[in-house]
Amino acid sequence: MEQKINLKQLEKKSASAIFQTGLVEIGIALVLLVSSLAMIFDDYRYYIDILYLLPVAFMVLAVKYIAQPRMGIVKYGKKRVKRSRLMMISITLILVIMVSLTFFGTSNSMKELINPRWIVTGIIFFICIAVAFFLNFDRMYFYAFLMAGAFNLSEEIRESPGFISQGGYAYLFASMILLGIGCVFLVNFLKKNPLPEKELRYEK
Repeated sequence: MEQKINLKQLEKKSASAIFQTGLVEIGIALVLLVSSLAMIFDDYRYYIDILYLLPVAFMVLAVKYIAQPRMGIVKYGKKRVKRSRLMMISITLILVIMVSLTFFGTSNSMKELINPRWIVTGIIFFICIAVAFFLNFDRMYFYAFLMAGAFNLSEEIRESPGFISQGGYAYLFASMILLGIGCVFLVNFLKKNPLPEKELRYEK
């Protein structure tokens, strides 16, 4: 029994190890940064949209050259795979419900009750909550409020521009917060998990 408990704890710790690197926060921050640039420099949006490839490239390279050499390749057990599948099913249901609300919201009788802005907010918020719950990524609960809030603030600025005329600055603010958090976790991860001896000798 004790061995089973230890194995469950070890699997949970291994599965959430990637979240201790700060790479997830940095990746999300880069996506928000590109989004903010696309909104602020709307005339050049076509060229800026290409930059969405940078967060993807960063995550692939960072996991391969930063995370994996220090913590290896994590293979999930059946229960962990099941939780991941439940997460995908939950996210799909959220999207179906929200898209359905959007569809019904186009009718004249529902336009005043269903605001597309709140539907998108719900999509962002509940997807983040699902990720946090099923992947044991507790910080994502905070990011759910941060990213949903950034979207709402962005829309508010666009609808009622004042001192700040571009809604993209809301995403820029959120990206700076996530980037700061990610960098702190990444530095701590690198300090606690130096490269194995073989890797160090190979570099020399």
